[in-house]
Amino acid sequence: MIRRPGHSVNASVAREPVALPAVLGLDLDLAVANVARWGGDTGLFGTSLGAGLAAAPNATETAAVQDLAAVAAWRAGVIGLRTDALRAASSCLDAGLADAVGATLGMPGPDVAGFVEGQRTDRFFWPAWQHLGRAYLLARIGGFAGLGGPWLAHPGDVIAAGDGRWLVEVGEELWEVDADLFGHSVSLAADDPAGTGDPVGTPGVRVVSVPTSYLLEVVREAA
Repeated sequence: MIRRPGHSVNASVAREPVALPAVLGLDLDLAVANVARWGGDTGLFGTSLGAGLAAAPNATETAAVQDLAAVAAWRAGVIGLRTDALRAASSCLDAGLADAVGATLGMPGPDVAGFVEGQRTDRFFWPAWQHLGRAYLLARIGGFAGLGGPWLAHPGDVIAAGDGRWLVEVGEELWEVDADLFGHSVSLAADDPAGTGDPVGTPGVRVVSVPTSYLLEVVREAA
Protein backbone atom coordinates (compact mmCIF):
# COMPACT_ATOMS: atom_id res chain seq x y z
CA MET A 1 0.00 0.00 0.00
CA ILE A 2 2.83 2.41 0.92
CA ARG A 3 6.36 2.07 -0.49
CA ARG A 4 7.94 4.85 1.56
CA PRO A 5 7.37 6.44 5.00
CA GLY A 6 3.76 7.47 5.31
CA HIS A 7 0.32 6.70 6.65
CA SER A 8 -2.28 4.50 4.99
CA VAL A 9 -5.05 7.01 5.65
CA ASN A 10 -3.33 9.27 3.10
CA ALA A 11 -2.93 6.64 0.38
CA SER A 12 -5.69 8.04 -1.83
CA VAL A 13 -5.70 11.66 -0.68
CA ALA A 14 -5.24 14.23 -3.44
CA ARG A 15 -2.89 17.13 -2.82
CA GLU A 16 -4.12 19.65 -5.34
CA PRO A 17 -2.75 23.19 -5.00
CA VAL A 18 -5.30 25.27 -3.09
CA ALA A 19 -5.46 29.06 -2.98
CA LEU A 20 -6.44 29.73 0.62
CA PRO A 21 -8.51 32.84 1.25
CA ALA A 22 -7.27 35.66 3.43
CA VAL A 23 -8.65 35.07 6.92
CA LEU A 24 -8.82 37.79 9.55
CA GLY A 25 -6.74 36.85 12.58
CA LEU A 26 -4.89 33.97 10.87
CA ASP A 27 -1.46 34.34 9.31
CA LEU A 28 -1.63 31.53 6.76
CA ASP A 29 1.97 31.96 5.64
CA LEU A 30 3.09 31.47 9.23
CA ALA A 31 0.73 28.52 9.64
CA VAL A 32 2.20 26.80 6.57
CA ALA A 33 5.74 27.51 7.79
CA ASN A 34 4.92 26.06 11.20
CA VAL A 35 3.44 22.90 9.67
CA ALA A 36 6.65 22.41 7.72
CA ARG A 37 8.81 23.10 10.79
CA TRP A 38 6.82 20.59 12.84
CA GLY A 39 7.25 17.86 10.24
CA GLY A 40 3.83 18.04 8.56
CA ASP A 41 2.87 17.87 4.90
CA THR A 42 2.21 21.45 3.79
CA GLY A 43 0.41 20.33 0.65
CA LEU A 44 -2.00 18.22 2.68
CA PHE A 45 -2.43 21.06 5.17
CA GLY A 46 -3.49 23.44 2.41
CA THR A 47 -5.82 20.89 0.82
CA SER A 48 -7.44 20.01 4.17
CA LEU A 49 -7.85 23.57 5.42
CA GLY A 50 -9.11 24.73 2.03
CA ALA A 51 -11.77 22.00 2.05
CA GLY A 52 -12.80 22.90 5.59
CA LEU A 53 -13.11 26.60 4.87
CA ALA A 54 -15.07 25.91 1.67
CA ALA A 55 -17.55 23.85 3.70
CA ALA A 56 -18.00 26.69 6.19
CA PRO A 57 -18.39 29.86 4.09
CA ASN A 58 -20.13 31.63 6.98
CA ALA A 59 -17.50 30.78 9.57
CA THR A 60 -16.23 34.29 10.18
CA GLU A 61 -15.21 33.90 13.81
CA THR A 62 -11.43 33.93 14.12
CA ALA A 63 -11.51 31.22 16.80
CA ALA A 64 -13.46 28.85 14.53
CA VAL A 65 -11.02 29.33 11.66
CA GLN A 66 -8.07 28.80 13.99
CA ASP A 67 -9.71 25.60 15.23
CA LEU A 68 -10.07 24.34 11.66
CA ALA A 69 -6.41 25.21 11.05
CA ALA A 70 -5.39 23.14 14.09
CA VAL A 71 -7.41 20.18 12.81
CA ALA A 72 -5.89 20.59 9.34
CA ALA A 73 -2.35 20.68 10.75
CA TRP A 74 -2.96 17.48 12.72
CA ARG A 75 -4.50 15.90 9.62
CA ALA A 76 -1.33 16.89 7.76
CA GLY A 77 0.80 14.86 10.17
CA VAL A 78 1.72 17.25 12.99
CA ILE A 79 1.33 14.73 15.79
CA GLY A 80 2.30 17.30 18.42
CA LEU A 81 -1.04 19.07 17.79
CA ARG A 82 -3.12 15.95 18.42
CA THR A 83 -4.55 17.08 21.80
CA ASP A 84 -5.20 20.63 20.59
CA ALA A 85 -6.82 19.37 17.39
CA LEU A 86 -9.24 17.08 19.23
CA ARG A 87 -10.22 19.99 21.46
CA ALA A 88 -10.60 22.20 18.39
CA ALA A 89 -12.75 19.61 16.61
CA SER A 90 -15.05 19.40 19.64
CA SER A 91 -15.35 23.19 19.71
CA CYS A 92 -16.30 23.20 16.04
CA LEU A 93 -18.92 20.53 16.66
CA ASP A 94 -20.39 22.69 19.43
CA ALA A 95 -20.49 25.60 16.96
CA GLY A 96 -22.40 23.57 14.37
CA LEU A 97 -19.41 23.13 12.05
CA ALA A 98 -19.47 19.33 11.74
CA ASP A 99 -19.42 19.47 7.93
CA ALA A 100 -16.41 21.80 7.96
CA VAL A 101 -14.48 19.51 10.31
CA GLY A 102 -15.49 16.52 8.21
CA ALA A 103 -14.25 18.19 5.04
CA THR A 104 -10.97 19.03 6.78
CA LEU A 105 -10.49 15.45 7.95
CA GLY A 106 -11.80 13.83 4.78
CA MET A 107 -14.99 12.21 6.05
CA PRO A 108 -18.74 12.93 6.09
CA GLY A 109 -19.80 15.51 8.65
CA PRO A 110 -22.11 13.09 10.51
CA ASP A 111 -19.12 10.81 11.19
CA VAL A 112 -17.05 13.48 12.96
CA ALA A 113 -18.53 13.15 16.45
CA GLY A 114 -17.95 9.40 16.46
CA PHE A 115 -14.42 9.90 15.12
CA VAL A 116 -13.53 12.38 17.87
CA GLU A 117 -14.94 10.08 20.53
CA GLY A 118 -13.13 7.07 19.09
CA GLN A 119 -9.83 8.96 18.95
CA ARG A 120 -9.98 9.64 22.68
CA THR A 121 -9.43 5.95 23.41
CA ASP A 122 -7.80 4.75 20.18
CA ARG A 123 -5.34 7.04 18.46
CA PHE A 124 -5.47 4.93 15.30
CA PHE A 125 -9.26 4.92 14.99
CA TRP A 126 -10.69 5.67 11.52
CA PRO A 127 -14.41 5.09 10.89
CA ALA A 128 -13.97 3.51 7.44
CA TRP A 129 -11.76 0.77 8.93
CA GLN A 130 -13.97 -0.30 11.83
CA HIS A 131 -15.22 -3.55 10.34
CA LEU A 132 -12.43 -4.76 8.05
CA GLY A 133 -12.08 -7.99 10.03
CA ARG A 134 -8.41 -8.41 9.08
CA ALA A 135 -5.00 -7.06 9.91
CA TYR A 136 -3.98 -3.94 7.99
CA LEU A 137 -1.08 -1.54 7.64
CA LEU A 138 -1.41 1.78 9.47
CA ALA A 139 1.92 3.36 8.60
CA ARG A 140 5.52 2.90 7.60
CA ILE A 141 8.02 4.88 9.66
CA GLY A 142 11.75 5.56 9.51
CA GLY A 143 14.04 4.73 6.61
CA PHE A 144 17.67 4.76 5.57
CA ALA A 145 19.53 8.01 6.22
CA GLY A 146 20.94 8.00 2.70
CA LEU A 147 17.40 8.26 1.35
CA GLY A 148 16.23 10.94 3.78
CA GLY A 149 15.34 8.67 6.69
CA PRO A 150 16.72 8.84 10.24
CA TRP A 151 18.76 5.61 10.46
CA LEU A 152 22.20 4.44 9.35
CA ALA A 153 21.59 0.92 10.69
CA HIS A 154 18.71 -1.50 10.33
CA PRO A 155 16.10 -1.09 13.10
CA GLY A 156 16.06 -4.06 15.45
CA ASP A 157 14.04 -4.88 18.55
CA VAL A 158 10.93 -2.81 19.21
CA ILE A 159 9.74 -2.21 22.79
CA ALA A 160 6.34 -0.82 23.76
CA ALA A 161 6.71 2.40 25.78
CA GLY A 162 3.13 3.63 26.17
CA ASP A 163 0.09 4.52 24.11
CA GLY A 164 1.34 5.15 20.58
CA ARG A 165 4.97 5.08 21.74
CA TRP A 166 7.73 2.57 21.06
CA LEU A 167 11.48 2.33 21.67
CA VAL A 168 13.52 0.94 18.79
CA GLU A 169 17.08 -0.37 18.90
CA VAL A 170 19.04 0.91 15.91
CA GLY A 171 22.66 -0.17 16.01
CA GLU A 172 24.06 1.07 19.32
CA GLU A 173 21.34 3.73 19.67
CA LEU A 174 17.86 3.72 21.13
CA TRP A 175 15.22 5.71 19.28
CA GLU A 176 11.71 6.74 20.30
CA VAL A 177 8.75 6.54 17.91
CA ASP A 178 5.50 8.39 18.62
CA ALA A 179 2.66 7.68 16.19
CA ASP A 180 -1.05 8.06 15.61
CA LEU A 181 -3.44 7.76 12.66
CA PHE A 182 -2.17 10.85 10.83
CA GLY A 183 1.44 11.37 11.80
CA HIS A 184 4.54 10.32 13.68
CA SER A 185 7.79 11.58 15.11
CA VAL A 186 11.13 9.79 15.41
CA SER A 187 13.86 10.97 17.78
CA LEU A 188 16.75 9.69 19.83
CA ALA A 189 15.47 8.39 23.17
CA ALA A 190 16.39 9.95 26.49
CA ASP A 191 19.48 8.61 28.24
CA ASP A 192 17.32 6.60 30.66
CA PRO A 193 13.93 5.86 29.09
CA ALA A 194 13.11 3.06 31.54
CA GLY A 195 9.81 3.56 33.31
CA THR A 196 8.68 6.41 31.05
CA GLY A 197 5.71 4.57 29.59
CA ASP A 198 3.14 1.86 29.99
CA PRO A 199 4.72 -1.45 28.94
CA VAL A 200 1.31 -2.68 27.78
CA GLY A 201 1.60 -0.35 24.80
CA THR A 202 -1.28 0.19 22.37
CA PRO A 203 -3.86 -2.61 22.37
CA GLY A 204 -4.27 -4.23 18.96
CA VAL A 205 -1.38 -2.31 17.37
CA ARG A 206 2.16 -3.54 16.93
CA VAL A 207 5.30 -2.15 15.32
CA VAL A 208 7.29 -4.60 13.22
CA SER A 209 10.90 -4.42 12.10
CA VAL A 210 11.02 -5.87 8.57
CA PRO A 211 14.28 -7.75 7.78
CA THR A 212 14.45 -6.41 4.21
CA SER A 213 13.71 -2.75 4.98
CA TYR A 214 14.88 0.18 7.08
CA LEU A 215 11.22 1.05 7.57
CA LEU A 216 9.15 0.00 10.57
CA GLU A 217 5.61 -1.15 9.88
CA VAL A 218 2.78 -0.11 12.22
CA VAL A 219 0.09 -2.79 11.94
CA ARG A 220 -3.41 -3.11 13.32
CA GLU A 221 -3.97 -6.74 14.23
CA ALA A 222 -7.12 -8.56 13.19
CA ALA A 223 -9.97 -8.12 15.69
